[in-house]
Amino acid sequence: MVMNDVQPPRGPGQERRLDRTTFETSRLLDFVSGKELTFQCGYGPESWPLVILKELLDNALDACEERGIPPAITVTVDESRITVADNGPGIPPETVERMLDFSVRVSSREAYVAPDRGAQGNALKTIVAMPFVLDGQVGRVDIAGGGTLNEIAIEVDRIAQRPNATVTTSAKLGSFVRVHWPASASSLRGVEANFLQVAAGFAVLNPHLSLVVDYFGDRPIEVEATDPTWAKWTPSSPTPAHWYRLEDLERLIAAYLVHDRASGRVRTVREFVAEFKGLSATGKQKTILGGLGLARAPLSDLTRNGDLDHDLICRLLDAMKAESKAVQPAALGLIGRDHLLARLQDIGIVPESFEYRKELTLGADGLPQVTEIAFGALEDASAERHFVCGVNWSAAWVNPFRTLGKHGEGLAAWLRNARASAEEPIVIVVHVAHPRVQYTDRGKSSVASHG
Repeated sequence: MVMNDVQPPRGPGQERRLDRTTFETSRLLDFVSGKELTFQCGYGPESWPLVILKELLDNALDACEERGIPPAITVTVDESRITVADNGPGIPPETVERMLDFSVRVSSREAYVAPDRGAQGNALKTIVAMPFVLDGQVGRVDIAGGGTLNEIAIEVDRIAQRPNATVTTSAKLGSFVRVHWPASASSLRGVEANFLQVAAGFAVLNPHLSLVVDYFGDRPIEVEATDPTWAKWTPSSPTPAHWYRLEDLERLIAAYLVHDRASGRVRTVREFVAEFKGLSATGKQKTILGGLGLARAPLSDLTRNGDLDHDLICRLLDAMKAESKAVQPAALGLIGRDHLLARLQDIGIVPESFEYRKELTLGADGLPQVTEIAFGALEDASAERHFVCGVNWSAAWVNPFRTLGKHGEGLAAWLRNARASAEEPIVIVVHVAHPRVQYTDRGKSSVASHG
């Protein structure tokens, strides 16, 4: 006699026992939730128009710099759309496809140590998800680049609990990202002051930028580059070994190994070393690799027993540093007195009140830093302070220097002590360029300082 589904005897009033099933639930839906997006970008929905503007301006500037093109950017805002168009190559279709995989990060910045704008590593992914989260039904974003227009619609499979992206492609010249703002969300008019503040901040921090902002049919910002040939450290500049700690170099090596494994490529240690600034010469590569027995070794030889070979990578990093020179701070790029004076005059300062200071430092750790500060008194004595603050040529709408020095006193306190509070009719610009900026939050809104 065969007995199936045998249940223990039940007494009077007892219910049948529940044998629970262990279910698997996709976590991809987390990325299209308000809570997760707030965590990823560091700000709540009320600030998402500013996040969209900042990240798209960062990407547009980087793309133009990589091509050696003086950036010309137009930002257009109406009741239902935020569009950022530029004269760069645009985001290629294959990158759009990879970006819509919500299970991975897609970034050409995150693993390198360099003075990059933002370097969040998932900025476009968060932007694509924002319209859906605000609407609750469907979110739409258009991305043009590489001769293709990608019209993206994000919805959710409520049963499988995962986002679905539908992409319609067509031929289209130009480069732009257009975020369709849902009618159910708050009006974009409500963020005008902060929106224009962020856009103007980018014009202040980037001398090569020509920028137009069309806000509901008006053009409150329309500036030409003061120096179209202005040079700074670009995303395509080779990074120096001196900027890397052991954990940084290991992160980069691991990223290459995973990428090469997926593509079927076998990268050599020599190829890896040649990518660093000052190490493209064959003689230097021979010296570095010969002493470590890595002359013809594949990059995978930097692993041992399924893990990175920490000792060998540490010796490789030391050898790379010994064969190259630390980069001097000026190589990062200076915004400069002339540009800052011109932009502050546009804002409305008394020219005679303008002051400019810069400090170029090279730490014992081989890390350069450029700090520039500009000041001017506004002609309109009834106006309030205009504050432009940024890191690596990316403008912020909140003060990122909330803790400074050993005692943790922030920039805001320093300004108050200097009688430069928010009520004063002045303009202040504070900008820091540094290759290894550390943040205290995931949204990268607060810089960690240990000075």
